[in-house]
Amino acid sequence: GKPQDIEFAIEGSEIYIVQSRPITTKAHDKDEGEIKGEILLSGLGASPGIGSGVVKIIKNLDDLDKIKKGDVLVTTMTNPDMVVAMQRAVAIITDEGGVTSHASIVSREMGIPAIVGTGNATTKLKEGQILTVDGNNGKVYEGRMQTQEAEIKRIVPTKTKIKVIVDLPDYAERAAKSGAKAVGLVRLEGIIASSGKHPLKYAKEKKIEDYVSVLVKGLKKIAEPFEEIWVRSSDIRSDEFRNLEGAPKEVEGNPMLGNHGIRFSLRHTEILSAELTAIKEVADEFPEKKIGLMAPQIISAAEIKEMKRIAIEEVGIPKNVKIGIMVETPAAVQIINKLCEEGIDFISFGTNDLTQFTLAIDRNNSEVQYLYDEMNPAVLNSIRYVIRRCKHYGVETSICGQAGSREEMAKFLVHEGIDSVSVNADAAFNVSQVIAEIESRKEKEPEYKGREDAIKEFKKEKEEARKEFREEILARDEGSKKEPPIAPIAVVPMKNSDKLDEDIQDIILRELESEAEREREQVGEQPDEYNPGIPVEEAKAEIPSLNDAIPVDSSDFNMTEEKEVDLSFMDVEKLPEKEWDGEGNKEEENSEDKVLDIF
Repeated sequence: GKPQDIEFAIEGSEIYIVQSRPITTKAHDKDEGEIKGEILLSGLGASPGIGSGVVKIIKNLDDLDKIKKGDVLVTTMTNPDMVVAMQRAVAIITDEGGVTSHASIVSREMGIPAIVGTGNATTKLKEGQILTVDGNNGKVYEGRMQTQEAEIKRIVPTKTKIKVIVDLPDYAERAAKSGAKAVGLVRLEGIIASSGKHPLKYAKEKKIEDYVSVLVKGLKKIAEPFEEIWVRSSDIRSDEFRNLEGAPKEVEGNPMLGNHGIRFSLRHTEILSAELTAIKEVADEFPEKKIGLMAPQIISAAEIKEMKRIAIEEVGIPKNVKIGIMVETPAAVQIINKLCEEGIDFISFGTNDLTQFTLAIDRNNSEVQYLYDEMNPAVLNSIRYVIRRCKHYGVETSICGQAGSREEMAKFLVHEGIDSVSVNADAAFNVSQVIAEIESRKEKEPEYKGREDAIKEFKKEKEEARKEFREEILARDEGSKKEPPIAPIAVVPMKNSDKLDEDIQDIILRELESEAEREREQVGEQPDEYNPGIPVEEAKAEIPSLNDAIPVDSSDFNMTEEKEVDLSFMDVEKLPEKEWDGEGNKEEENSEDKVLDIF
């Protein structure tokens, strides 16, 4: 038999089993499967699996040639220049980095065990030493032991789409073994690094067509086993790619916050046009496939507008190409309404950066990795808010950060109604099981009426409360000067209030908008957009409006019990005689409206 998830009830001294079902997922015991032996050092388990081999310490790029097939690559921190050598390694160990660093991301895609953030691997381990790397538990052992490869299993059917992350063309077939039909993220940097040249070199030498060819070759290989791929335009940081030919040698003080992503692309439009042209060629060759183009590090609607102009007017992308954005900055979260209104087709959460920027934590700094948590309420609230606003605008939602491979994050995303989840190929099966179980439970819940019906019900209940109060006022004796009785107003609890967050939000936001703002929207005027990085004379300042900046949750307005409103402050005796003559004429009707205006 299988372990069971049992629900039970207790009445008096009796215990009743209400329901029993097989457990399809369970937490892994950290001690389960741990190797017994002498531990040399430990760090963060960044890529699963167990590998044994001979230590080769890499201090600079000139040392890469000494990495032979089956060696353990040990270095301070990997970078894109090391990808070819990493493919020959049986395991990887670094002094620095976190679970979203370059070493972690690439190792997971290659299926190579990796441990990062050890602090002293390059000084404690010796050249030629034989050891075993346990990427599951983040420990390094003396000697050669039994190895274990990260296994890829086929996903189970789910309503929420399961996609995989593929950066390296040579590993597309491996990812396709998961049974996923789509790639949720292709980072162009993997293809760029394999060429050995920085995009600026192609531009400087007037050989931009060679750059297009390199990208097309790699993207075609990735696209072949799948029905759909989403490609991110280049996001090249100065610290990771300074060793490529033609790369700027100066490293920025804080590369994570520097000149990369869409801001770099819009300053070097010939490079962006080349990347869009490569995507167009792949889309033209595979007209039956869907291709997504997404821009990273978005912080303003102006960036989307300009990228779309280049893609549509200059490059002429075909109809099977969708345009979307990465939501990975707090700015994108705050102005998501404006971004959706620019006409995007989809968004994808880049949780690696969204977490780093929201929590003010350098994701490559091993000293603060204990604080790095994608499940932090601040991050989850941002994700929840964006999903709900995107549903309002009919924009598809997905996630392509490392967090999507975490089972607890997958549960959260499905409950929030995300459209798809992108994961590492070796995590696809487990995540699909979790999602399938959640979806099965949701099917048993009462069907939600839908947005329009919910708003109608809310308005109806509000109007009934007003009508009841009106009737109480008008029912008093004709011509009586008696003070009207205190009128109890029944505040009806909202049904399914936990599912009406978006509806309540819309109502509140409309109330907060000024009359002038509504008039401006009616005539088609839009507030000017803040354009970071664009000269002041070409840009106008914008302050995000309240409805963009502050997510409103209906739980703040939850009403769980009936209350009475004290109306004793209304002294009818003091009302002007002409407004309360008890004759039921037009003047009386007008006074009624004035009384009701208080509410």
